[in-house]
Amino acid sequence: MPLAFSDDRPKTESAAPARRLDGWKTIATYLDKAERTVKRWEADRGLPIHRVPGGGNAAVYAIAAELDAWLESNRASEPESNTSEHTKADGISANPDVAPDLPQKSPPREPTRALPFLLKRRLLLTGFGLLLVGVAATGLPFVGAPTKYLQLFSRTDPTKPNSHPASTIVVSNAEKSLARDLYLKGRFEWNKRTPESLNRALDDFTQSIVHDPASAPSYAGLADTYLLLHEYSLMPDNEAESRAIAASKKAVELNDSLAEAHRSLAFAEIWGNWDYRAGEKEFRRAIELDPHDPLTHLWFATAFNMPEWSSVTLNEFDRAQELDPSSPVVLANKSIWLFQTGQRQAGLDLARQVERNDPDFVAPHRYLARMNWGLRNYPGFLIESEKTANLTHDRVLMETTVAARAGFRRGGEEGLLNDLYLARKRLYTDGKLAGTPVAEICVRLGKKEEALHLIQDDFAHHRAEFLWTLTVPDLLTLKNDPQYQELMSKLNFPAPPTSSQ
Repeated sequence: MPLAFSDDRPKTESAAPARRLDGWKTIATYLDKAERTVKRWEADRGLPIHRVPGGGNAAVYAIAAELDAWLESNRASEPESNTSEHTKADGISANPDVAPDLPQKSPPREPTRALPFLLKRRLLLTGFGLLLVGVAATGLPFVGAPTKYLQLFSRTDPTKPNSHPASTIVVSNAEKSLARDLYLKGRFEWNKRTPESLNRALDDFTQSIVHDPASAPSYAGLADTYLLLHEYSLMPDNEAESRAIAASKKAVELNDSLAEAHRSLAFAEIWGNWDYRAGEKEFRRAIELDPHDPLTHLWFATAFNMPEWSSVTLNEFDRAQELDPSSPVVLANKSIWLFQTGQRQAGLDLARQVERNDPDFVAPHRYLARMNWGLRNYPGFLIESEKTANLTHDRVLMETTVAARAGFRRGGEEGLLNDLYLARKRLYTDGKLAGTPVAEICVRLGKKEEALHLIQDDFAHHRAEFLWTLTVPDLLTLKNDPQYQELMSKLNFPAPPTSSQ
C-alpha cells in the first residue's frame, strides 16, 4: 500500500484516558473468567476486543469501560457464587469451556467488520450518570444506550434528512479544546509511522471523538491510521480498509468542506473498494478544498502510479515535494516511483538518502528491498527485507527472509527462488499470505499459469495485494495475457487523462 506522511494534556479528571487492559490474561482477570471463556465470548457474543500490532500480549487489548457496558447489556444468567471461575476446582465448574454463557439477546456482530472503537460520552450535565458507548460511523447497535442517543451516532443516508446529527450533542468548550489537543497528539504519533506510534494514534483519535463526537478531523485521523496500520503493522487489510472507509465517510458526513476527510475517503475508496473513479473524484475534491496539502498530492500520485497516468503521477509527486521538500514520506515514495519508471540510480540514491537520515523509518527499507529484488541484488534484498521485518514485527516476512537466505547460501539465485517460493506457497496454503507475493516468484521461475491462478484467487477474495499487479515489474510481464486483461477490466478505472489535462 502507498504511504501517507505542546504534547502535554491537562491533568484533569475529564482528560484521563480510558483504562486499557493489555493481553488476554489481564482481560480475563478483569472479568473474573478463564481466558478460554473470554476468547469464546469474543467469538460468539461480540465481546469488545481490539487487535493491535506488536505480537505477544500487545496483540489484543480491551477498554475497561467498554467491557463494563457490554456486561451491563449482557447480564450473565449464572447462579450467585462467591467462587471465582479461576479457583473452581471442585468438579462443579472447573472446566472453563463449560462455564455458564451469557444470554444472547441478538445475533452476534462480526467483530472484524466494525470499527473497533466504542465511543463513550460522559453526560455529566444531564444527571443521567450514563456512560454512552457506541460504534460511531458504522450503523451497528450501541451497547446499553437509550434509543434517542443511538440515533445521534448512527450512519445516515446522505440523501435523506438527518434529524439527529451527532453535532446536536452539547459539548463544552473545554471538552472541544481537549478533543483538539488529542487530535493534534494523534497526528504527532501518526506521523512517526511505527506499529507502536500508530497504536497510540488510534487511542488518541478515539479519545478525541469521545470528548467531541462531532469532530470530523478526528474521524479523518482515525481513517488515516487504519490506512497505515495494514502497511506498517500486522492488521489484516480487510479489517483496516473497511474501518477506514467507515471512519472517512463519517468525517465527510460531519464536514463536507474538510479536505482531509475527502483525502482519507479517496485513499480508502481505492484501497478498500478498488473504486478508482470514486477515488479520483474525492482526491480532486480534496485538492479543490486545500491545494496546499502535500499528503493529498502524494496519495493521489501513489494511488494512480500506473503507466497510463504517468503525467498525473509526476505532477502530483513534484507538487507534494514542492510543498514539503524535506518529508521522508514523500521522498521515499518518489524513490520507488523513480526506480520503477527506469530512473534506477536516482531512485536508489533517494531511498538511501532517506534511510541514512532516519534508519528506523520503514519505507526506505521496504523500497530498497524491492529495488534490490529488481536488480537481482539478492544480498541487498535479504538485508533490507530483514530490516523491514524487524521494524514492523512481521513474522511472516521474517520467516520467508530466513528461508530465502538459506536457499541463497546453498544454491545462489536458483536456491533463493526455490526456497522463497516454497516458503511463500506454504504460508499461502495456510492462509497467512496472499497469492500475489507467490505469483511474483512464480513469474521469475517461469510458472506463468500458476502466477495467473494466484492473482485470480486474490482478486476473487478481494485481497489488497492483488493491486501489486498494477505496479510490480515482474507481474506487469503478464499484462498481455487475456486472463490478466480480463481482471483489469473489472476494476473501476476512469479514463486516463489527455496530455492537455
